[in-house]
Amino acid sequence: MKREKKWNLPSALQSRKGWSDFLELKRSSEPHLHQIEPTNACPYSCIMCPRDRFMTRPVGFMDFALYTKVIDEVTGFSSPVRKKEIELFHFGESLLHPEIAEMVAYGTGKGLNLVLSVNAPQLSPELAEKILAKNPVKLIISMDGYDAESYRKIRGNNADYNLAVENLEAFLKMMKSIGSRPRVIVRMIRLQLNTQEEDQFRSRWQDLGGDVEIRDFFPWNKKDLIPLGAVEKYPPHMPCPFPWQYLVVQWNGDVVPCCRDFNAVNRLGNVAGSTLKEVWNSSAYERFRESMSKGELEPSMCAECMEIYGSGQE
Repeated sequence: MKREKKWNLPSALQSRKGWSDFLELKRSSEPHLHQIEPTNACPYSCIMCPRDRFMTRPVGFMDFALYTKVIDEVTGFSSPVRKKEIELFHFGESLLHPEIAEMVAYGTGKGLNLVLSVNAPQLSPELAEKILAKNPVKLIISMDGYDAESYRKIRGNNADYNLAVENLEAFLKMMKSIGSRPRVIVRMIRLQLNTQEEDQFRSRWQDLGGDVEIRDFFPWNKKDLIPLGAVEKYPPHMPCPFPWQYLVVQWNGDVVPCCRDFNAVNRLGNVAGSTLKEVWNSSAYERFRESMSKGELEPSMCAECMEIYGSGQE
């Protein structure tokens, strides 16, 4: 289901070229590291995530030395870029990385704003205490379900709702005793399966001290997932903005231009032998932006994605 919206755009944004020029004008020479992936391992099979059914790249864990190389580079960026949030996740459960607490500590120790998004069953009180001690700026705890049955339907047979509730309640109690940092968000993805229970979900976790977020669903680049929820499209004529806005580093160092590229289809470099800035300003990245600005959407991943989110107007 597609969610339609009326747009009132200036004349400069009435063409694909106008949008591309605008996005290039706003692009920084230093990339925003939107996500860095500690691991793409995950025990769940969430119905709204393409990982379980469609991900074919190898499963692995980021080497700590590679992680510190990337973090060290970002530390040297200009203040507006350096202060942007870095999500310490991509297509896996980050808490499975054996050095996740050290990863958080290294980034926050450099003054960076790190964000974690985790599943509550993995957030044991012991691990939660370690993570909180490292001062991430934000911690997102995904729940989605409102009882054992809905939780399992949405997050798969391995999803233990009772353990999730136990860990989350313990975590929120722990937060009350230590103060305001980090911001804790209890998140529900709005789906056809749970939309009728939003109020129940919100009141339960707000009453326990959580900052509840009901986030709109998006089907990544998979049409098969569209029936799960409503889809909001881009404004008319607008190309995908991600190639101008940020990049993502996967566990093996591969750089991809968006959070939806779970199979590294658009691999634009690797930080093991290059810097983020070199990749961001490379000829390969420039060719990718050019193809997006012209609507020449190869490989097929981008064409499939824009069929979902694009307005269809050139």
